[in-house]
Amino acid sequence: MHSNLSYQDIQCITEMFGIVGLQDSRSAHRYFNVLSFRLRWSDAENLGLDEVIIMVLLLNNKDVARVLTIKDCMDALEDAYRELAEGQAVNFPEGGRMEVHTPSPDSESTEGYTWGAMAGLVRKAGVMALRMKSDIGYELEHPGGLLTQEKYCIEPGTYCGLVFLFSIKNAEPLAILNDGIIQHMRVAGTAGVAAKYLARGDSTTLGILGSGGMARTHALALCAVRPIQRIRVFSPTPAHREEFAEEMRVKLELDVQAVDRPQDAVQGADIVAACTDSKLPVVEEAWVKPGMHLTRVLPAEFGPWIESKADVIIRHLKAQSSGGPVRVTAGQDKKHSKRDRDRLPPLAYRELPTLADLVGGKSQGRTDASQITFYYNSPGSGIQFAAAGAKAYQIAKAQGVGRELPSAWFLQNIRD
Repeated sequence: MHSNLSYQDIQCITEMFGIVGLQDSRSAHRYFNVLSFRLRWSDAENLGLDEVIIMVLLLNNKDVARVLTIKDCMDALEDAYRELAEGQAVNFPEGGRMEVHTPSPDSESTEGYTWGAMAGLVRKAGVMALRMKSDIGYELEHPGGLLTQEKYCIEPGTYCGLVFLFSIKNAEPLAILNDGIIQHMRVAGTAGVAAKYLARGDSTTLGILGSGGMARTHALALCAVRPIQRIRVFSPTPAHREEFAEEMRVKLELDVQAVDRPQDAVQGADIVAACTDSKLPVVEEAWVKPGMHLTRVLPAEFGPWIESKADVIIRHLKAQSSGGPVRVTAGQDKKHSKRDRDRLPPLAYRELPTLADLVGGKSQGRTDASQITFYYNSPGSGIQFAAAGAKAYQIAKAQGVGRELPSAWFLQNIRD
């Protein structure tokens, strides 16, 4: 191993990876110790080495889907929120997400650019995570008055979202993940953790609004914490809801039915999950009955009536003065900014018990079978990506999944 290497050997090897300026044997060995010997390369045997340098693991969405189960994700998340309650985990910003925004240079366009990010550290997991995404966003009106939030990177159908993991032990970069699968799993996994404390133990019917990736992971998470026997799903596009029903029927081995109206998915359900991209309410007050547990992805999916209708409300994170992400804007976008603020429900600003309070035992969940419980699942948080990302990374390393990149590509000998 490295203890048998001369200063010249180490200098030669590190320079192969662009690391120069190691002035003496002590600094060379110290630097090589930090790099830790995990790179396997084709002529390692000729150098007398089995392992040479630490690797950054690159995990795409297929890799994450292969190694991370919803149960593993939920277990990691529950630990993270318990850590948050105990002051052993932290989010930045504290309210969840930060955004840098600018409207389109085209004055006639309704599109705008947004860079969004969130960071989080979980001591028990040993990692700090930074999740960032780069979007062109716009609103799309549909027949019947439906209004959705759309986004893309470069062109519709492609997206840019990445998660960076760093060790809190020695600051090394550990992994870079595409955020598509882990994004859906961390939102649904958090909803599943909340449902564990808020949904009735005998809940057997799940109603879902939406049929995309969020709906799929919510079905997996909620079925993992309650004895669900049937699922009813509605989304505006018949082909999409039918595809969802067929896929989840096989995956969950349950009775999954696509229905023609949103109220048919909600009425009679024990748990209702709104998993849409709607900017307007999708659930009506008259559909909600005692004993239900309700959860949602976007702020507007349940109208203002939910505040007085629900007996127990748990919010994801503490309320912030902005009611949403911390945002700075370049250029004039007063019209759109005011519109977005006006659409936020009063609940966005209300101080309520958080998921960390619930998991940490500082707040009660459901205490009566007739209560209506509501989980206000927004905004997102960095510790979700730290917890789920660390779990995916650990399993992928153990199973040899992913692509390895030399850490030296991400390091430098110039102090910043």
